[in-house]
Amino acid sequence: MLSLISSRVAVRVAPRAFATAGASRSMVVGGSFGQKEKAEEERYIRAREAQLSKAKAAAAEAEAAAKALEDTAAVAAKNAAMNEVADLLAKSGDVISEEGLANLVDWKH
Repeated sequence: MLSLISSRVAVRVAPRAFATAGASRSMVVGGSFGQKEKAEEERYIRAREAQLSKAKAAAAEAEAAAKALEDTAAVAAKNAAMNEVADLLAKSGDVISEEGLANLVDWKH
């Protein structure tokens, strides 16, 4: 009877022992996979942030170039208008200061 009880105890205890051993192993494996997953996620986030910052810098550079081109075009248009007004005034013999001429052009545009 003792052997029968001991074999039952062994049968009942063995699955629990193996279950707990397997659970701790899976937690260790899960922990190492979790660490690897977290490292991969961090790497992806850093790469994505770098990609976004490069895109943002390129957009800012393009915007600055467009604004510089627009400013250059505006200055050229203003100079052309100033020359046109100065020529009209010169035909009638009128003289105006450079600042007054700039004010007239600003008012015209």
